[in-house]
Amino acid sequence: MAATISTHFSFTPRRLRQTVLSSSRPEAVRFPSTGTRRRRRRGRTLVSPKFDADSSFLARVSGDGGGAVDASTHQSASSNIEEKDGSNSSVGDGYVALFVRMLGLDQDPLDREQAVVALWKYSLGGKKQIDAIMQFQGCINLTVNLLTSDSTSACEAAAGLLRSISSVNIYRESVAGAGAMEEITGLLSRPSLTPEVKEQCLCTLWNLAVDENFRLKIANSEVLPLIIKSLDDEDIKVKEAAGGVLSTLALSESNHEIMVEYGVIPKLAKALLKPDVEGSKVIRKEAKSTLLELAKNDYYRILIIEEGVVPVPMVGAHAYKSYRPSLHSWPSLPDGTEIEKTSKGPSRFGASELLLGLNVNGENLNVEEVRMNAIVGRTHQQFLARIGAIEVEEERQSQPENSSGGRLTLLPCVDGVARLILILGLEDESAITRAAESIADASINEYMRISFKEAGAIKHLVKLLEWDNDAIKIASTHALERLSLSNGVSQIIEAEGALRPLINTLKQKEISDTLLDKTLDLLTRILDPTKEMRSKFYDGPVNGSKGSSDSVSRSDAANGFTGVSSEDSISTTNSRYSV
Repeated sequence: MAATISTHFSFTPRRLRQTVLSSSRPEAVRFPSTGTRRRRRRGRTLVSPKFDADSSFLARVSGDGGGAVDASTHQSASSNIEEKDGSNSSVGDGYVALFVRMLGLDQDPLDREQAVVALWKYSLGGKKQIDAIMQFQGCINLTVNLLTSDSTSACEAAAGLLRSISSVNIYRESVAGAGAMEEITGLLSRPSLTPEVKEQCLCTLWNLAVDENFRLKIANSEVLPLIIKSLDDEDIKVKEAAGGVLSTLALSESNHEIMVEYGVIPKLAKALLKPDVEGSKVIRKEAKSTLLELAKNDYYRILIIEEGVVPVPMVGAHAYKSYRPSLHSWPSLPDGTEIEKTSKGPSRFGASELLLGLNVNGENLNVEEVRMNAIVGRTHQQFLARIGAIEVEEERQSQPENSSGGRLTLLPCVDGVARLILILGLEDESAITRAAESIADASINEYMRISFKEAGAIKHLVKLLEWDNDAIKIASTHALERLSLSNGVSQIIEAEGALRPLINTLKQKEISDTLLDKTLDLLTRILDPTKEMRSKFYDGPVNGSKGSSDSVSRSDAANGFTGVSSEDSISTTNSRYSV
């Protein structure tokens, strides 16, 4: 077939352009019915990603008068194409040289455009087709040159062809060496660019970023802010491609600093916290993967938590089998606060536990946002634990490990806080230790400390101080020490009886230096004489809350919530005296 082209084909650019124009119409190309995606552009339909050249397409390309193809040849070629993909490839390979020649700089711009479109569709057939294209030296350079074209169709096809070629490992260096990254940077910098072109350009960068050397080059070039900006694009395919590039760049720790400097954390956190709607699953997965890589750094982990995302250890679905939900005859809040039962008779609603959040004593219940989040989070996580669905989705995905060797996942603040409290109530000591350490790491500001307090973390952590396990004692003491930075939470820690186990720890004959240091630090904060003075003059609203811990207590009393009893106050006084 190649000999037939070189001998009988009369290369006439103008007439060939007309032939290719007619052959590029959808009815002239046969596409498989599965695995395709159609999109509208300029009043015609382009189909991707698989290409199968029909015999009519080949006949029209060569039928310009220089050497007609007779009916028998046409019928034979058609039967071979229908027979198997290998025959289709052999027939199509003979025309690759023709289209590569049409990419030349001396050709008509429209001829070049149609040639690169044909090569792009042909390359979507697989590695064999890409190998056939790469046999011709200079093809990549001519394709890269088309990225500067004013034609949207030519730019999309050129970027698409580079995407296909760069998906093969052995050709990735050739694509980068031809200046593809530089030209893609210029193309993405254009003020008006169609989503289709953006997608192909970003996917090409995604393929190049698989190589660590090119990964570093992309992160340290002008294209990085353009990639991050693409996360705000309205087209979901562009967002997914941008997220894929960033998740691959994050695999190199040396790229983390510059990525954070360009503000990647807030954008990824926004994508992760976005409601789970159709089409957002891929970008959420990529955002989580990138943030988990960044969370390996202590400082970057703080920035992630500040955006409302909490790192949570993955302890395995088997660990939750020991979970036993506590069934209450009368409901209580997550922090253990009981609600006064004013009537012994049956509820007039028939389900007082379900309607309690809507009405108490005939009046609307005034509950702060932090407390409502604690109730919602506890309900959600306990439901997942009861049906055995907790951590199922996370285990299907390969999550990176943190510095301590355990896997992490990222959850919104509401679910993350509740998940950590749920783990504290399990029997797995390793899981408990990791959860307590995560609570200490997440207690970075007043809002997070109040959130853990409202979710019931204090009661669990105080009980863990009495466990016969140094690792659990150290982790729980450290968590309480970080939580005690809040004056209101420090008072709750003391009221829950933390002084007695802390004193017993100091009385031990053998105690590790780490446990000793953290125990003394926690006692220092609890017994700080200036704490009450600071609470009177400096305590104020926290992230929209209506008042300090004192005002919260008054609100609890007004709504029928009972707090610390007088016996607890006496016990606290005796503990202080013993100290």
